[in-house]
Parts: sequence; C-alpha cells; structure tokens
Amino acid sequence: MTPEKWKAAAITIVAVLAVSLGETLLSKGMKETAGTSATQEAVSIITNRYVIVGTILMALYFGCYMAALKLAPFSFVLPLTALSFITGGALAQFYLHENVTPLKWVGYLVITMGVVIVGLAEAAPR
Repeated sequence: MTPEKWKAAAITIVAVLAVSLGETLLSKGMKETAGTSATQEAVSIITNRYVIVGTILMALYFGCYMAALKLAPFSFVLPLTALSFITGGALAQFYLHENVTPLKWVGYLVITMGVVIVGLAEAAPR
C-alpha cells in the first residue's frame, strides 16, 4: 500500500470513530429533547449538549472523509467506513444500553469481513 493510502486509512479510522460517537451522542441527545410546541422542541434540540457535540463530530467525520477521498480512491475509502457498524453497535450496547441482538452482531461481523475482503483485493498485486 502506498503512503497516501496508509494516511487515508488512518484518517478514515478517525472518521469512523467520529461518526460512530457523533451518531451515538445525537441519539442520546434527541431522546432527551421535548417541547410542547415546535419552537420549544427546536430550542430543546439546538441547546442539548449531546446534540451539539454529536453534530460537531459528524462535521469532523465529513472533513476527514473528504481528506481521505483526496488521498485514495473511493473504492478504497468507502469500504473502510463500514467499520462504523461495529463501533456503532458497541456504543449502542455499552453506552446507550440498547439491546443489540446476536443476529445484529453477526450482521456487523459479516459487513466487517466484507471490508477485509475488499481490502485484500485492493492490496493484491495486479
């Protein structure tokens, strides 16, 4: 793998962590919001600390994703983002205390194996 691809992979891992944590915090924050009117609901959303931090992390994700796409092909970067299924599932279960079923974990692992296969295909000599 070229140095640019290694750099793109590292940036994409940061992006995956940012998107997973950002989505988790958005979920937590949105569950805390409430209001008796649309205006009160909107104020509750935009002032919720979890929503604010989650949104910042989502913006970080997009910045990292764009940087990675500048360094490596889309066909290399996109599959790496699928790792967010594993990190998202872990955060859902252990931070949000959601019931992540064994079948979902199998799905996450199948997706991750697909990522490994795509990565191996990328690394194979042509």
